[in-house]
Amino acid sequence: MRWLAKLPIRIKLPLAAAGLIVLVAGALSVAAYFAMRRVMLNRATERLATLSTQFQQSFRGSLGLLQSRAIAASSRPALAALLRSGAPVSADSASRLLAFDGAQPELVRRIELRDAEGRVVLSTGKAAEVSLGESDSLPITRVLPSLVEGDSAVFGKLQLDGDSLIYPLAARVPGPPGGYYVVWRRVSNAAQTRSQIAQLLGSEAEFFFGNRDGGLWSDLGRPTNAPPIVGKLEGPLRFVRSDRRGEVLAAAAPVPGTPWNFTVEFPVGAVLTPARNFLRLLVGIAAACVAVSLLVAWLLSRRLVDPLHRLSSAADAIAAGDTSRRVALSREDELGHLAVSFNAMATEVEQSRRRLEETVSARTGELHAVRESLARREKLDLLGHLASGVGHEIRNPLGVMSNAVYYLESILPDGSPEVREYLGILRQQIKVSSKIVNDLLGLTRNTMAHRETVSVQAIVEEQLKPLHLNGARLEKDYEAALPRVLVDPVHAGQIVGNLLTNAVQALGEEHGLIRVVARRLGEAYVRLDVIDDGPGIAPEHRSKIFEPLFTTKARGIGLGLALSKSLAQANGGDLSVVSEFGSGATFSFTIPVSVDSA
Repeated sequence: MRWLAKLPIRIKLPLAAAGLIVLVAGALSVAAYFAMRRVMLNRATERLATLSTQFQQSFRGSLGLLQSRAIAASSRPALAALLRSGAPVSADSASRLLAFDGAQPELVRRIELRDAEGRVVLSTGKAAEVSLGESDSLPITRVLPSLVEGDSAVFGKLQLDGDSLIYPLAARVPGPPGGYYVVWRRVSNAAQTRSQIAQLLGSEAEFFFGNRDGGLWSDLGRPTNAPPIVGKLEGPLRFVRSDRRGEVLAAAAPVPGTPWNFTVEFPVGAVLTPARNFLRLLVGIAAACVAVSLLVAWLLSRRLVDPLHRLSSAADAIAAGDTSRRVALSREDELGHLAVSFNAMATEVEQSRRRLEETVSARTGELHAVRESLARREKLDLLGHLASGVGHEIRNPLGVMSNAVYYLESILPDGSPEVREYLGILRQQIKVSSKIVNDLLGLTRNTMAHRETVSVQAIVEEQLKPLHLNGARLEKDYEAALPRVLVDPVHAGQIVGNLLTNAVQALGEEHGLIRVVARRLGEAYVRLDVIDDGPGIAPEHRSKIFEPLFTTKARGIGLGLALSKSLAQANGGDLSVVSEFGSGATFSFTIPVSVDSA
């Protein structure tokens, strides 16, 4: 059954509906067929019983009339006189004496007058023309075995005479010496008689009758096989006629006053034809219901599967990363509620993903900052080893050189201007070299910050005094009521001085604008921006600007900004830059606000 589980719902639902309809329709059809079959058999049985009663009544009337006619004919005095005299009688006289006054005289085969021994004394017709075989010489008790003392008129068994079926009707001749008036009648096989019976029974029913002992039977047209009904006259009978139309349903009854029985038979196939037609109708209706159910189930499956497919596609898209997918279903049923819940879930997933991305981005930034800090720290450790090994070695020659310059200036007070100029150059370069060594040592050691409450304006103004603008313009913009900050004045002055010096150097010969802007940043910080409109920082250099030993200048070793950032962080602040290449740069020094002025 794994193949069934793999089928899509749009196929399984119509199949399930069709299978259910087929099961229900099949069960109902079979039940209805058997109920209809039982009803038809019951109705046929009832009709057979009714017809059997009607035939008995019809036989009783017609045969009673024949008996009355025979008794009347046998009571003529001339017959008794003839039996007493025994004189011969001519054929014409015999015809007049034996004349039978009754219905259907054309069916009378022969009329006899028999003596008490049963011998034929007188008969109509010539013996050569009309012969009943051995019955002519048989005793009357052999011809009419049912005749007993006291019977006035009885019918004998059916006999076959050539192609005709005949039977005797005997009436006693009253008075001595006794005798019998016997009428041999032929069973009618006229088409009209069979047609009348067919109208009474129906086109599918048939009528049979014959001797009660089963010896000879007929359908009013020709001899037939006797049905297996000997001793079975009670209730409906079912048996198979091999020479006819298979199984039949029959009702059997005796013909009153005769040694005959009759049957009225319905072919079971004909009886059950309405049931079969009803079954075919039910099958047709069931087929139509299956077709309609397939169509309806297919339409329902589309209304069910299409929304599910859209939900599945949206879920796959969200799983693939497209959290903007939504499902639009304008329905009020469970699928509509499912779509609303799915969209709410998708919105929550999208928001959660956005928050996660923001968190990851923030953590990634922090990790990147930590990694940069660790990288810078590794460089600082490397520089520390270099500074500790080389710094003192460089300071000693610089001290000797500084003393030598001082000595030369003291012994050559009246030296030439060229000598003094060159001594000044030496002194300046010794000072620069000492600053480099000091910066290198300051970068590599953890300088303790001695933080004090100072004003930002004081820090800036202190660093502007020795600054040479080289033709650049300077603008200052301080926020009114700017709070005082908590910072090491030496460290802060070193940072601001470095930023101002870098801004002047970035402008070069262009004589641009330098702006110093101080603003309060929230409740806890003051931000000091040093802005220049120089060439800015190239994108590939922006991430390395605060790394030690990185510089884009022709002069310098790239320690100023790295040292400034370390000092800013040591004082609880930070140093950052914003720059677009060709549009200047903005260095922001964030300083904590003093609690006393907060």
